[in-house]
Amino acid sequence: MRSLFQLSCIVMLFLSSAVAVSANETQGSIRGTVNYCGLGGLDGMQIYVPGKMFTVITDESGQFQLDGLGAGNYTLFYRKGDRVLNQNRDIQVLAGQTSELGVIAFCDRKGTAFGAGGTSTAAVTAQPLCTASSDDPQCKDADGDGVVAALDCDDGNANIYPGAIEACDGIDNNCSGTADDNVSVLVKHGMGTCDAGKISIAQCSKGYSDCDGQVANGCEVDLMRDDEHCGSCGNMCAASESCGLGFC
Repeated sequence: MRSLFQLSCIVMLFLSSAVAVSANETQGSIRGTVNYCGLGGLDGMQIYVPGKMFTVITDESGQFQLDGLGAGNYTLFYRKGDRVLNQNRDIQVLAGQTSELGVIAFCDRKGTAFGAGGTSTAAVTAQPLCTASSDDPQCKDADGDGVVAALDCDDGNANIYPGAIEACDGIDNNCSGTADDNVSVLVKHGMGTCDAGKISIAQCSKGYSDCDGQVANGCEVDLMRDDEHCGSCGNMCAASESCGLGFC
């Protein structure tokens, strides 16, 4: 016969496991890889969401992942020492899923990279170091996106610059050298993939499905409650029935 202490431990273990499972189902993650000034990852870069109590400090690979984020939109900050190098706004996080940013390529306005000890060294662009008074056309920012022409792969489009969020449009939005280089994209109640500028649904969140085949509305059906698609697409409940927990 189990002692009261043993039973208490079992109950506490069960409750702890339940809380962990619940947290995993209600929280999401953001993952990506930094490519700074064309040099790859930057050792010691701090990546964080303002107001959150954790920061990822990258190694030379530039890879990072932020876990434990509730569903919502977030802004990521990239900092080295006391300098904020970049930020990505409006990154959507869904519960129980990982938002893949792919390669985040950016550089500062002067075209510099950090060497050992945080000192600034010229980036490998063969372009002159730009100053505020420079008359060099390559030091101008024609489209006003905050990146000089020498470092901007399209200085005529303010939506294309190093550090921009890559969209599924067949265009190299973040100047990484590859169009549509995000690993995956978000759709309503699910995840999608991008191929040649076209999004397709790869996976629906638990309990949802894409029954109409339209990418624009994502996984639009709640299989747990939809009377016309109860438990699976096309499974219609009788007129006298209603759908609950996926059963008529």
